[in-house]
Amino acid sequence: MTNWSELSPREHPPGLPRATPRQLQAGVTRYTFVHDDLEIDDPSLDVSGRHFVSPREYGFSIRGFLGGKTAWARDFANGTMLVVNADGQSHVLSPRGASRVLFVARDGSVLQDSGSASRAPQRTPDVATVRLTLVATVDLQGESPEAARALLMRMVDRAVLAGALPGEPDVRVMEHAFEGSAVLSADNSPSSTHTDFSQLLDL
Repeated sequence: MTNWSELSPREHPPGLPRATPRQLQAGVTRYTFVHDDLEIDDPSLDVSGRHFVSPREYGFSIRGFLGGKTAWARDFANGTMLVVNADGQSHVLSPRGASRVLFVARDGSVLQDSGSASRAPQRTPDVATVRLTLVATVDLQGESPEAARALLMRMVDRAVLAGALPGEPDVRVMEHAFEGSAVLSADNSPSSTHTDFSQLLDL
C-alpha cells in the first residue's frame, strides 16, 4: 500500500467540516464534501461532473509527501482527501485521463483509493441514460425559494449517491449530473403536488 505519510506533520485546526462516506456498492465507498450546496466526490471535475477543473477551486492546495510525491490535499475533521494523477505520483493532472482520489484517515489508513477500484477487473457495463424531469411543490417554512431549490437538489443528490435499498433491483448509478434547476413563478407552479416523471428514458 502506498505510504502517504507527510514530510512534516500538520496540525488540523478545529472546526473543519467532515467528509461524508457514501457506499456506491458492496466494498466500494467514496468520500464526499459539500460545495455550492452540492456533494462533490471528484475534486478534479466541476459541479456538473463533466468538465475538468483544478482542485484549487474546491480549497485544495499542493502538498509534498515522502518519496517525492506531490498531491492536491484538503484536510477534513475525519481525515485528508488527496487528488493525484493516475500513477499516484504527482499533483499534475490531465483533462484527458481520470484522476485518482484518496481519502486518508487521521491515523494514516487509506479509506478510499479510486485508483485501486479502477484497476480491479470489471465487466463491460450494460448502460442506459435516464432523464428525470422533477417538479416539486414545497412548503418554504420561512425559507427563500432559492434555499428550497438548493435543498431539493441536495436531497436528490444524496438519494442518488445512496443507491438502491436492500431488496431492490441491483441497478447502480455510474455518474449523474443536474442539467438545470429553476424556481417557477406562482403563475407557472404545477397544479399537482405529485412528482412529474414525464420523460423517463433517453437512450
